[in-house]
Amino acid sequence: MKHICETERLYLREFTIEDSIHFYRMNLDQEVIKYTGDAAFNSETEAKLFLINYNQYKLHKMGRWAVCEKQTNEFLGWCGLKYHPNDDLVEVSYRFYKKHWNKGYATESALASINYGFDVLKLKEIYAHAHIDNFASHKVIEKCGLKFIDQANYDGMPAKLYKIKNPYITIKQIPSTKTYLVRQLVLRVEKPIEDCEFDGDDLETTFHLGLYLKNELIGVATFLENKNKLFNHQKQIQLRGMAILKKEQGFGFGDLLLKKGETILKEKGTELLWFNAREKAIGFYKKNSYEILGKSFNIPHIGLHYTMYKHLNQ
Repeated sequence: MKHICETERLYLREFTIEDSIHFYRMNLDQEVIKYTGDAAFNSETEAKLFLINYNQYKLHKMGRWAVCEKQTNEFLGWCGLKYHPNDDLVEVSYRFYKKHWNKGYATESALASINYGFDVLKLKEIYAHAHIDNFASHKVIEKCGLKFIDQANYDGMPAKLYKIKNPYITIKQIPSTKTYLVRQLVLRVEKPIEDCEFDGDDLETTFHLGLYLKNELIGVATFLENKNKLFNHQKQIQLRGMAILKKEQGFGFGDLLLKKGETILKEKGTELLWFNAREKAIGFYKKNSYEILGKSFNIPHIGLHYTMYKHLNQ
């Protein structure tokens, strides 16, 4: 079995088939599942089949985990992170045997799961929900630092929704010189650092964004006034030098950086954001609602590019 993380009193691990007896017994208690919308398993065999088919670790590198007491290895309940693909969000939740309620285990294990999500999985944010009458669960969620964002029906039940953002991620404006190293490592590999200074970098109207993860600069983007004759808009901005360090790609940091830039530009009244995108980046920008204009063209020593754009005032 794989251990995920540990706290002062607990450790969290992946489920095993032997945990089926606990799933069966715990869900038999109507007080335990009162606010969950779940039904009890008909038998331990049904619970075992559930665990045999549990594929969240393989699909999403996360899931519910068994919560065990360190000294005795006793199974106390479960806690962990669940990815909802339809909503593209991750949620923390928990469930414990009633005899282990009011001992702080839910808060302790939920905090550990949240920290694992932010520190190891590098999630941008984590959500939680609880039935509006499940006051004990509201307290746990709030102790973990999640903030109330809305009240709505969740799986057919009235619930309060909460969210917490990754505290390790910061996006702020930076001077042009700080963008050079990231540009070099991602966009100008094996080129001298002098090649990483772009025309227009130091104009008063240009701004540069840096994304920091645990105080390390891992992503940059530059926004400068530059009209493209392909567009008639008066207030155009060009995106240049968008780059995320290779080791940090695939975690959604590019989405955060791009959206932050869009927010700033909208506040400035910008009508259109355009750029020349590398061929391999087309999918990323399309996912963020950018469109291609015209045919591909080649930039010497760099490769095929496409002009892409988005209307920011719609």
